[in-house]
Amino acid sequence: MKSNLYKCFFILFISIEFFSSCINNDAYETPPTILITYELKPTKTLEEIISQSSDVPVLYKNDDVIEAYVSSNDKESNFYNSISLQTIPKDDSAPIGFSITANFKSFAKGFVPGRKTFIKLKGLYTAIVDGSLKIGTLYEGTIGRISENEWSNYIFPSSTLLDENTFIKKVNLAEAATNEKLNILVEIENVQFLEESLNRTYFDIDSGGGATNHSITSTLGGASHFLRVSSFAPFSKKLVPSGSGKIRGVMSKYANDFQFLVRDETDIKLTESRVFIHTPLGGSDMQFRSLFTENFSNYKVSETIFNKYINDQTAGNRYWKVQQYPEGSGNKYVEMSSFGSGGITAKTYFIVPVDFTGATTFSFKKEIRYNMGEVLKVYYVKEENYVANGPINLTFFVDISLYFNLVYPTIGYSDSSFTNSGIYSIPNNLTGKGFFVFQYSGTPEITTTIQLDDITVN
Repeated sequence: MKSNLYKCFFILFISIEFFSSCINNDAYETPPTILITYELKPTKTLEEIISQSSDVPVLYKNDDVIEAYVSSNDKESNFYNSISLQTIPKDDSAPIGFSITANFKSFAKGFVPGRKTFIKLKGLYTAIVDGSLKIGTLYEGTIGRISENEWSNYIFPSSTLLDENTFIKKVNLAEAATNEKLNILVEIENVQFLEESLNRTYFDIDSGGGATNHSITSTLGGASHFLRVSSFAPFSKKLVPSGSGKIRGVMSKYANDFQFLVRDETDIKLTESRVFIHTPLGGSDMQFRSLFTENFSNYKVSETIFNKYINDQTAGNRYWKVQQYPEGSGNKYVEMSSFGSGGITAKTYFIVPVDFTGATTFSFKKEIRYNMGEVLKVYYVKEENYVANGPINLTFFVDISLYFNLVYPTIGYSDSSFTNSGIYSIPNNLTGKGFFVFQYSGTPEITTTIQLDDITVN
């Protein structure tokens, strides 16, 4: 058919920028100062192409054209031979994303976020891959890259360039990690990196391969998903930020794993304080009492769920658990340690509800085993300042550790028996409901074991 291609020469002045990073050691070309743009007439909607596609690559034979807007950016080398595109929502319709795999430097050819782009489909293959439409050539039975010598026959930049802030979708992590959000530009709010990524660089050579997967998680609770950073990204050697906030980029998917990709370091805006995320166990029958002793004799060995108490953690996914010595017939107690294969960073809390108004003293027994450093702190917190299913904010926790006898044995040694902690007198002005909290804070190097017994409120 006759091409409805109308060439217009649109002069776009772009500041010349030299790139020090590269993909596979092939340095970026400087973007041209003159960008040739095109105006084609779309003959099919993206919805129509998706509806006729399956997971089997099919050669497109008709002279059809679709249009979309670029959402990704390979300027900083975190996208490799792939362009993510999307529709712009109208009348509250949802955006639709897809990707083109092509062997050329898309940023250097004017394909930047917000650029309206036309795709001539005839001669290309389409398929639904990992949940979204993918367009390219055929390679060993799958969708492969359009060659560097042929891409310009299929992909055409328009003179229309939108500000990405006018079409970005702001979502939470759960909303972003869906097939419907693949390849569209999103800004994920209320997220942070998991603690296991802190003090590591974006690309960690120990992870192997050409990229590193870090897990980001919602500060509101819920599952975590990967944020993937290429070794070629200029910021790959910088440390992962510890704060919370928002991250802008494009969600991709490999098999069943959602992987979030940022365009450059400025997409990562974790400028707020870190939130302590936790997964509490127990607490289904909490009673704020002013007189009791807990010796754990009614719990099973290895039990971690205590109906009267809360067993909580913000790092390491370990909990206080019931142990017994001698095994089978001896004394029971709760124990926590970061020791194990390679060790872990662990922050775990055993939380005891109490009626501060009626109680006068608080005490417990402790035994410290295999001492490698101090790991135990004791706090109290008012009921309104600790929510079992919300963030832990230690700002409101009052540290009372110094009121107890928490002397540690010599490094490498252990206590031989349980000893009294000393007695904490509850201040007269501390009234109402609240909690006494035992915090264990260990690392792969500081793996001291703490054992607690006979927790007593009088």
